[in-house]
Amino acid sequence: MKTLVARLTCLCISLIVVSLCFTDLGSAKIDPKSIMGVWLLDEGRGDIATDSSGNKNDGKIVGAKWTDGKFGKALEFDGSSHVEILASKTTDDIMNGFTYLIWVKPTAAPPNVNTRVIERDWHNPTIQIGSTDFYGSIAVNGDQANTNIRGGTWKMGNWSFVAITHDGAVLKLYVNGEMVNSKNIGKPDAKPNATTPPNQGAIWLATWKAPGWDFKGVLDEAGVFNTPLSDTDLKDIMNNGLEKLAPVYSIGKMAIAWGAVKNMK
Repeated sequence: MKTLVARLTCLCISLIVVSLCFTDLGSAKIDPKSIMGVWLLDEGRGDIATDSSGNKNDGKIVGAKWTDGKFGKALEFDGSSHVEILASKTTDDIMNGFTYLIWVKPTAAPPNVNTRVIERDWHNPTIQIGSTDFYGSIAVNGDQANTNIRGGTWKMGNWSFVAITHDGAVLKLYVNGEMVNSKNIGKPDAKPNATTPPNQGAIWLATWKAPGWDFKGVLDEAGVFNTPLSDTDLKDIMNNGLEKLAPVYSIGKMAIAWGAVKNMK
């Protein structure tokens, strides 16, 4: 009798876990195919930032230290450390729309007018912090002067959820789930700038590989998508974390659930 009860209990738990797997993907209302990369930064050790999207866009951690994050673990940067995610066909898919998002906790003021937080190439696209606000842009005709938008505020030692989206025409900047600025910039061409560092097409966290532009603080849960996410989707990610959107994580939960069922024999 006890064995039967135990088996039924395991079965119920397994079915609940499987159900939650599908709930995670469904409640987000985001097409998994639009996810170019998700870096939860939850490893807690080592020098690899794993891409949980399944696209294998893992990042190389250089000098950053593991610490507690907004969700789980995170990486702390000292102004000389960074993460490099090499260029790939998936992360290059930004011409018809995109979303870049990340959690940011500054621990020092920017050493320059702006400090890089996450950036592909040179403003293709980028999220940065200024002296008091946030900054987003993407290059058009190899220039960003007419495409940048600013807004929101940040406080030293406090977390902010920052995102930029582009739908092929309008660039939007979000801070803590609210749109703080937008601008119709048209369709970007993402031409590289002559001053772009080596490894064009790479995504960098906390640096532009040039003196005076490096971020000091903590970063957590970075994500890039090849479509502009809605206000609702961004708020869902802000409130619940990116882990719910990672297909690899959901597949892992399903494997655990089915393993529990099989072990009831």
